[in-house]
Amino acid sequence: MSWRSPVRDAQTVTASMVFGPVIQIRDVAGNVTVVADRPPYQIGDFAPGAVPLPVGTARRQPSRLLLARHQVVPFTGRDVELDALSTWMGGAEPVSVRLVHAAGGQGKTRLARHVAAQAHAAGWLTWRVLHTPEQQSAGSRWEAPGGGGALVVVDYADRWPASDLNRLVTDLNAVSLRTGLVLRVLLLARSAGFWWAALRDRLDSEHAVTAEAHLLPPLDEHTDRTVLFDQARERFSAALDVPDTAGITVPELTGNGFRQILAVHMAALVAVDAHHHDQAPPAQPHALSAYLLNRERAHWHHLHARAEDRRATSPEVMGRAVYLATLTGPVTRDDATAILTRARVTEPGVATIIDDHRFCYPPDDPGTVLHGLRPDRLGEDLIALSTPGHPHTGADDWQPDDWAATAAHTLLTGEPATWAPGAVTVLVETAHRWPHVATDVLYPLIRRHPRLALAAGGATITRLAEIPHADITALEAVEALLPAGRHVDLDTAAAAISAALVHHRLGVVTDPAERARLLLSHARRLTTAGRHDEALAPAADAVTVGRRLAMANPAYRPVLAATLERLGNILSALGRRDEAVSRSRGAVVIYRRLIEEDPASYLPELASSLNSLGYDLSGLGRRDEALAPAEEAVAVYRRLVEVDPAAYLPELARSLNNLGNHLYGLDRRDEALAPAEEAAAIRRRLVEEDPAAYLPDLAESLNGLANHLTGLGRRDEFLAPAEEAVAVYRRLVEVNPAAHLPALAGSLNNLGNHLSDLGRRDEALARAEESVAVCRRLVEANPVAHLPDLAVSLHNFGHRLAESGRCDEVLAPVEESIHIYRWLAGANPVAYQAALALSLTAYAELCVDVKANLPQALEAVIEAIGVYRPLFARERGRFLRRMVEAYRTLARVLEGLGRADEAELVRRQIHEA
Repeated sequence: MSWRSPVRDAQTVTASMVFGPVIQIRDVAGNVTVVADRPPYQIGDFAPGAVPLPVGTARRQPSRLLLARHQVVPFTGRDVELDALSTWMGGAEPVSVRLVHAAGGQGKTRLARHVAAQAHAAGWLTWRVLHTPEQQSAGSRWEAPGGGGALVVVDYADRWPASDLNRLVTDLNAVSLRTGLVLRVLLLARSAGFWWAALRDRLDSEHAVTAEAHLLPPLDEHTDRTVLFDQARERFSAALDVPDTAGITVPELTGNGFRQILAVHMAALVAVDAHHHDQAPPAQPHALSAYLLNRERAHWHHLHARAEDRRATSPEVMGRAVYLATLTGPVTRDDATAILTRARVTEPGVATIIDDHRFCYPPDDPGTVLHGLRPDRLGEDLIALSTPGHPHTGADDWQPDDWAATAAHTLLTGEPATWAPGAVTVLVETAHRWPHVATDVLYPLIRRHPRLALAAGGATITRLAEIPHADITALEAVEALLPAGRHVDLDTAAAAISAALVHHRLGVVTDPAERARLLLSHARRLTTAGRHDEALAPAADAVTVGRRLAMANPAYRPVLAATLERLGNILSALGRRDEAVSRSRGAVVIYRRLIEEDPASYLPELASSLNSLGYDLSGLGRRDEALAPAEEAVAVYRRLVEVDPAAYLPELARSLNNLGNHLYGLDRRDEALAPAEEAAAIRRRLVEEDPAAYLPDLAESLNGLANHLTGLGRRDEFLAPAEEAVAVYRRLVEVNPAAHLPALAGSLNNLGNHLSDLGRRDEALARAEESVAVCRRLVEANPVAHLPDLAVSLHNFGHRLAESGRCDEVLAPVEESIHIYRWLAGANPVAYQAALALSLTAYAELCVDVKANLPQALEAVIEAIGVYRPLFARERGRFLRRMVEAYRTLARVLEGLGRADEAELVRRQIHEA
C-alpha cells in the first residue's frame, strides 16, 4: 500500500480496517480499526471466482490447469467435510479457527476455494493471508462491512512460525471485538503436528477462541475414481480446446498412487494433452509427473529458441532454476542472486535467469522471485526426478541431471542462509515419497551437517524421524547435537528421534545393562516431551531388566535404583502416586546402602531420589512424612554445590522449591518463603545462561513464590511473579503443550486467586475460566492425572463467579468439584479428604451468599465437619482454622434456614472453644 506525504496531503481513512504500518491518519471518521505495527503477514482478496487461463497458455504449460485458482475441474464430493465446515461457518462464536490438513494433492486448496465461493455468495468478505518477512509487509486496508462476516484462508499454515499465526488471530480477534465482524479463520496444512496443538491451546487460553482440526482423508476404495477421471477429462478438454476426447481409455486407477484427487486429475490432464499430440499417455504416477515436466521443458525451449522476444536462459539452466526455486521457495531478489551463484547456475547471467524464471512463473507476491513449481506434489516430483538414483529413466521420462546430485549439498553447506531451513523442510517432505532423495541427498547432507536439521526446527526434525526406515546414522548425527537435558524448542523432536532409534538399538544390543540404559534414556526423552503415557512402558521394562540384573549381581543395584526413580517420576506424573511412592522409596533404600559402601559416588543420586520421594508423599497428602526427605535433599545438594556449583545448582534450586512447597502445605508459611525465594533467585541466574533449559523451572518457582507471598499477606509483591509465571508458561505451551499445559492451568488458577485478592474481579474470573477450560482438555487425555487439578480450578471458578455477581452460575462448578473430590477421596482418603471438606464448606458458604439450596448446604457443611473431625484429632494445629471456618459456615446456614437459636448456640461453642 502506498502512502502520500502527511506534510503535503493528509490521508483520510473512514469506516475502514487497517492492518500494517500507518504513518499518519487524519480526519478519522466512522468505525475505524487500526493495527499500527508492521505485521508478519499480508491480507489480500481471496476472489472466489476462477482465474481465467487462456487456451494458449494452458497448451504451453498444461500443469497450470491443476492449480486450484483456475478451478478448471468443478468441486465435487466431500459432502461430510462441507457439512462440517458449513456448521462451523454458521456457529455462534465471533471468532473461530479450523484446520484442514492432509497430504499434498488431497484437495485442501480446492476445498477452501469452494467454501470461500459459498461464503462470498452469502455476502461474506473472503480474504487470503500470505506470510511475509516483516521488512516486506506493506499493510492492508479494508472497508468495514456493515454486518456479516469474513472468511480468512491461510495456506501452508504449518510453515508459519507459531507466534506469527497467533499474532494473526490476535489481530483478527481485535477487529472482531471492535467491529462486531464474525471471523472464520481456515488454516490449510499438510500436518497437524505439535505446532497445531501449541496454537490451538494458546488461542483457547489467551483469547477463548475455539480451534479444531479436520483430516481430509484420501480417496478410498468406495470412491469411483473413473467418474472423477471422466469429469476432469471433460473439463481439461474444454480448457485445452481438444475435441473428441470422450473415447479416451480410462487408465488403471486402483493403486495407492491414485489415492489423491490430484493424481487422478493429473492422469486425466495427461490423457487429454497426449491425445492432442497423438501420443500414448503414460499410466504410472511418476510418469504422469514426468510427462507434465517435459511439457514445461518444451515451453522453456520454445521461449529460448523463438526469434521474437527470445529468452536467453536455456532449457537446461531454466530446469535448474526451477529446481532451486522449488527447493527454497519465494525469496528476495538479493537472496535469489545468492542462491543461483552458490549453486553455480549463472549462465547467461544471474539477473537474466531470475527475470526469465519470473516470466515463466509469475510470482503471487510481487516483492519476491523464484516461486517454485506448483502444485507442491509436482514440484517435489521435479526435485526427485531431476536427482539421479531413481529407476524411472526411460525415453519418455524426465531425465535426471547430474548437477542435481550435488545441488542441495552445494546450496546448503556454505555460510548459513535464510533459505536453508525451508529447503531442508522441502527435502524431508520429498524424501517421504522418494527413497533415493532420502538416501542419496538428505541423509548424507544431515550426516555431514546435522545443524541444518536443527536450524529447520523441531517440526522438520520430527518429520525426518518419521520417514519410513529412516537412516540410523543421520538420526544419530542429529541426536548428538540435541541437548542432553530439557530444551523447550527441541523436546518434542528429541522424543521423535529417540522413538525412531530405540527399536533399532534394542534390536542389536546384547548387554542387559545397556538395554536398561537405552530404555531409561528413551523414557526420559518421552517424559521431558510430556508423553508420560508412552514413557511408562519403557520405564517399566527398564525396572524389570534392572531388577533381574541386581538379583544376579549386586554390582547392578545402581541400575535398578535409577530405573525405579524414573518409573516413580512417570507414575507420579500420571497421578498414580501410591505406586510412585513405592518406587521412589525403593530407590532411596538402595542408594542409602550404596552410600554406606561408597559415599562420594552416590550422594547426587540419593539427593535426587529423596526429592522425588518427598514430592510423591506430599502428593498423597502425607506432608509430615514428605518434609524429612525434602530437608535432607536440600542439605545434600548444599554440600554438592560447594564442590561443583555448575553441576548441582539446578538440583539445589529444585529441592529448595519443593521444600518451600512442603512447608507451605504444613502452614509453616514464614519458614516456606526463604527456600522459595532462594530457588527463584538461582533459577533466574540459570535462565540468563540457558533459557531453553531453565525457563520451565523459573516459571515453577515464580508460581510458588507468588503463593507464598499471598499466604503472608504481602499484597504489593505477589502479583508480579504470578503474572510472569503465566507469561512464561504461555511461551512454553507454544512449543510443547503436552509438557507445559498442566503447569499453565495451575498458574492461571493461581493468578486468578491473586487478582481476586486485589479486587480485580473481571480479570480474576477470566483467568479462572481459562484454567477450567485447559484442565478439561487435560482430563480428556488423562483423567487420573488431571482430575485433581480440574477440581481445584472448578472450586476457584465458583468463587470468582460469586465475586462477579453471576449468582445463578455459582453453584454448578463447585458441585462438580465436590463430585470429583468424592471420587478422589474414595480412592485416596489421605490425600483428598481435606480438599473434599474444604469444597463442601465452600459450597455451603456460596449457597448462603446466593440464597439458594440451603437444605443441601446444611448437609454439605455437616459432612465437611464430619470429615474434618478425625483430621483435626490427628493434626490439631493444621486443621483448627478450617474446623472453625466450617462451624461458622454451619451457623450461617442455620440462620439462613430460620433456625437462629441453633445458629447462636454454634457461635457460642466456637467462642468457648
